[in-house]
Amino acid sequence: MTVSGLGTARAPHSPLTPLHRAPRTEKPADRSDENLTGRDRELIFQVTGLRDPVQQSATAFAAILAAERAAGRLAPGQEVTGLYLKDLNRRYERTGGPNPVAGLLPKALTYLAQSQGAVSRIDVSA
Repeated sequence: MTVSGLGTARAPHSPLTPLHRAPRTEKPADRSDENLTGRDRELIFQVTGLRDPVQQSATAFAAILAAERAAGRLAPGQEVTGLYLKDLNRRYERTGGPNPVAGLLPKALTYLAQSQGAVSRIDVSA
């Protein structure tokens, strides 16, 4: 005679991972500032006043630009523009949390307007 409903006829499942597995080796952390271009670094210098790449990468502004480059929101050949920074500022404002871009935005926009004007001038006198 069998009694049903009180248990299962299945064998217990083995754990998905072995009990004694070798520890994982940690991957070295990629430097977040490797994605920054020379013009990015110049923008960071003009905004923060820091020229040393190690000090620059410690700033929130530099970390944000590096993260945007790494995520592909800033393509490798794409320059940071005033419009892009305004959009970035707006995205931070929508989150309701701290906005590391807001305090530096006026200085960055001023620098970009001056540098864009200098780049867009073409000497046609020749």
